[in-house]
This record gives sequence, C-alpha cells and structure tokens, in this order.
Amino acid sequence: MSMRLTTMMCAVACLLGVAPEARAQGDVIYLDAIVRGAKKEMTFVIPDFGDAQGIARIVKADLIRHGAFIPITASDADIRTLDSADRQKGTVHFRNWANLGAQLLGKGAASGTAQLSVEFTLYSPANGKRVFGKRYAGAASSYSVIAHTIADDIIVAVLGGKGFFTSKLLFVKGSTGTKNIYLCDADGRNQRALTHYKTLCLFPDWYPDRQHYVFSGYMEGRPILYKGKIAGGDVQRLLARPGMNTSPAVSPDGSSMAVILDQDGQPELYVVNLSSGNRKRLTAGRAVESSPAWSPDSRQIAYSSDESTGKPQIYLISASGGKPRRLTTSARSPYCASPAWSPDGKKICFVAQVAGNFDICMYDLASNEMYQLTNDPSNDEQPSWARDSRHIAFARVHGSGARLMLLDSETGKSSTLVQDAPFCGQPAWEP
Repeated sequence: MSMRLTTMMCAVACLLGVAPEARAQGDVIYLDAIVRGAKKEMTFVIPDFGDAQGIARIVKADLIRHGAFIPITASDADIRTLDSADRQKGTVHFRNWANLGAQLLGKGAASGTAQLSVEFTLYSPANGKRVFGKRYAGAASSYSVIAHTIADDIIVAVLGGKGFFTSKLLFVKGSTGTKNIYLCDADGRNQRALTHYKTLCLFPDWYPDRQHYVFSGYMEGRPILYKGKIAGGDVQRLLARPGMNTSPAVSPDGSSMAVILDQDGQPELYVVNLSSGNRKRLTAGRAVESSPAWSPDSRQIAYSSDESTGKPQIYLISASGGKPRRLTTSARSPYCASPAWSPDGKKICFVAQVAGNFDICMYDLASNEMYQLTNDPSNDEQPSWARDSRHIAFARVHGSGARLMLLDSETGKSSTLVQDAPFCGQPAWEP
C-alpha cells in the first residue's frame, strides 16, 4: 500500500468519524495517538498515628500521588472523632468508617523517640476484614522511609504488582550554565546533591547495583562520561573518546553501556563493554542518533534517529547489531524522541510532538498502539519509568526552565515533584 493511499484512507476515516485501522508497512508501523481514559479511584482514610513526624500524612500523600486512591471527603474533625472513639473502645467501628465512604481504612500507632516502632493495619470497612498488618521499625530520622514502605505495602496488597515510593530518583538541577546531579525520594523530598561543579552535569543513569551512577559532564570542557557513587564522593572518568560522549545508559544486566559518540564527526550509537572497554558501533550514516534506552532483558536498545524523515523517530536495534526497526511514525506526531522502556518490557514511553507541543506518549508493544499520556500547554520531555511500569517521571519545560513531574500512565494524573530551581529535569528512576 502506498503512503499516499494510506494517508487518503486515514483522511476518509476521520471524515466519517471512524478510527482508521493501524497497519504495518515493512518495518514501519503507522499509528494515530489517542488519549487514555481515567479509571475510578479507591477511597481511603488513614488517621494520624500519634507521632511528631506525621508518618500518616506522608502515606496519605503517597497514595494520592499514586493516582489509584483518593481520600474520603469527610472533615479532619469527623475523622479524629471516629478514630478517638475506636481507640477508647479498643475496637474498630467499621460501619462508621464505611458510612463516611471509606473503602480502605489504615490504622497505625507509633512509639519511640530515637527509634521508631510503627504498628499498621489495613482494613476493608465494607466487610470488616483485615487486608494486612505489619510492624515497621527504624531510626527516628528514617521516618519517611517507614512511611514510603507502608505506602508501597498498601499498593501491593490492594493492586498487586510493585510499589515505587521506596525508590529514589536521580535528576538534574540548576540554572543556565551550571547544572548538577541530585538524588531525591520518589515524592521529591530529601534532595541531596551528588555533584558540585560550576559547569554542566547531564544525563544521569543508574548502575543496576543501585550503588553507582553515570553521567555526562563538562568538567574538562567537553562532554565526557563519569562514574560516581550514590553514597557520594569523587567521580572517576569512565569514557573520554574524542568529541562528544553523551547519553549513557547502563544495561539492566550491568555488562554494557549504550552511549552516543561522535568520534568520527557524526553522533552514532555505540555499545561499550564495561569490563573490557571494547566498543561496538551499532549505527552508521548521516543520521543523528540520540537517547538510547535498554530493554529489560538487555537484548535490544530503543533510540531516536532522524534517519528516514529528517526529524527524529523511535527505532529498535539488537544490542549485538543488525538492521534497526523503525517503531514510530504518525501524521499527528512527526517528532518522536527520548524513549524509555518499561521494566516489564511491555511499553516504551517517549516524547512526541502533538499539535505543536511536546507531550509524553506511550507505545504498547503488544497491540502496536500509541497513547498520548499528557496534554499540557508546556512541553513535557525526558520520561523515565518507575519500577512498577505504571508511573513516569518527566520534565515539564517552560521557557528555559523545567520542573520535575510524576505521571500515572493509567489515569493520566500528574503532580509536581521538584520545582525549587530554574531547571529540574532529566530524571532517572532507580531500577
């Protein structure tokens, strides 16, 4: 089928109000973007635990940020009254909580000063059943870790799969001319600078041991790859080929690193063996390659290239080399870049130009469908998947600045994580 005929069929289908069928032509899959519909949230209530740190408030904030949960609309006074009655009687009056509209009820009690001990139980008020109960302990300074762990346990117990609030984020923060690598919790709290240079430190990525990271830094006047420790300290040179060394991505098995090098005058995709240092060039030609991302099994790499159209699209290639396969192209999205492969291997999210703006989109590898996940007047860029394969961190760019955002790909809800500097972006989620 010719490109002209394909375009004509799509135009006729749109005039008739019928979505055109997605069709494949050779290595090219033609798709249109659609916006995913929101799903119904579960209502919950978690009264305070009686601690000074406010652990219950952090758990509540995590669940709201997740997107699958929504707090009941009862006033704080009503919640305190019911909770006080339960504590005085030494029992839980499930009917009262159900009448407030709670599908989930979390009850907790904290004790200790230097060391915290938290007893937490999750109930279903509708039937009075206990979903799970658990004791958490740790230093008082680690109260946020306890809170995030409770939130993850709730998510796993109710939804299955994985939680992600106990994971960390690498990201870039700074202003024009000076940007450094930072670490923060999954909710944007507890930020810590890992680099302290008066230049550009960009494109951070994790090693699978979660103890090290890699980034591209300009400390020597041009982009060179460096390796650092999450615990802090000096960084060491990792790769310094002639020209540009950028966009590092460590394979999930830890054996290799994908990187963009222009040692021959053209940005090309390479794979570097991290043990031997041997390099293998995967692409060649006049195209510009960028933003490599590994499949979870470390066998394929998604990347961006302007090889076919002069504007970037997403391609897949074997990590051992071979012919690349073009994944994206659409009349509604002539520009697709910055791919990120979900940890479950089922989806690739990326940046696409839609109606003049850049938005986060997602490609479902099983159905060959492309979904538009964000729709904001700002430009949404640089996506990174959380380990639950549901949530995405990304940068919402406005002018020369950006703030770090969290997106629930199931509901389309987004919230701000970090915005305390002119630029907060390029997130990389802990594996």
